Amino acid sequence: MHVCCNRTVFIAFVLLLAGCRDQRPAPSGGDSSETGQRNPVTKADEGVAADKSDLEKVRLADLSVLFVGNSHTMMHDLPNLVCRMIQCRHPKKKVYAHVIAVPFLEAVASDSRCREEIESRPWKVVVLQGQKISMSGQVEYSRKEGIDIAKRAKAHGARVFFFSEWGLQGVEGHGPRTEKVYQEMAGDAGVGVAPIGRAWDVALSQQPDMPLYGPDGNHQSHLGAFLTACVLFGRITGESPASLASFSHLTMDESDRKLLADAAATANAQRTTKEDDR
Repeated sequence: MHVCCNRTVFIAFVLLLAGCRDQRPAPSGGDSSETGQRNPVTKADEGVAADKSDLEKVRLADLSVLFVGNSHTMMHDLPNLVCRMIQCRHPKKKVYAHVIAVPFLEAVASDSRCREEIESRPWKVVVLQGQKISMSGQVEYSRKEGIDIAKRAKAHGARVFFFSEWGLQGVEGHGPRTEKVYQEMAGDAGVGVAPIGRAWDVALSQQPDMPLYGPDGNHQSHLGAFLTACVLFGRITGESPASLASFSHLTMDESDRKLLADAAATANAQRTTKEDDR
């Protein structure tokens, strides 16, 4: 058995925690560069995960996953958590993952790392997170860069999923608006969506006081990371995340694990036939 998730993920995680700020919406609900979208990695954090993946490990892996995203992808060592879930269910498989840190997907147009990784490595799965999305829904940001990189990854043989984030805490309708944007991008690119925000809504509808959010109401707690990883596990493997109710994660009790694993399974099962055919 072998799981390898680049150590850079941990380094990026520590630096991102230091750099992240509370980016709750302005009282007026208006959009601006500071309050109009989620907080990404800060300028100083760009390029933290700049080293290249290990080509030989990508080639030898039964399942290789390239993650492209910001702190919402990297907090709580999420990529490695997904790897460990896959290993738990498939102990004989070699799993390798690598992360490219970007502030938003629009940055991939001027960042050669994504293109180089996709064109020079035989990635089996590519997960894209970090589309800039208005909190109020009144501002449209460029989707071209995210769509283009998704098309490029698909053309090089990878299965591609957009990582649709959970809504900001206390911002009504933000989760569904976020998924709508990603679904439209996925339709244009001919790829899929990991409905993470939908899974959060399912879990919170069953247990509203479940502490999925971190203190800033933006990032995920360790419970939120478990739920997010469950959704990604299901999309990457094509299996039901419900089986992860028995996966040991930190100090979670069995009832919480079951609730979250089942919420992920429910959200994944709600994908449309059209999306599954992509």
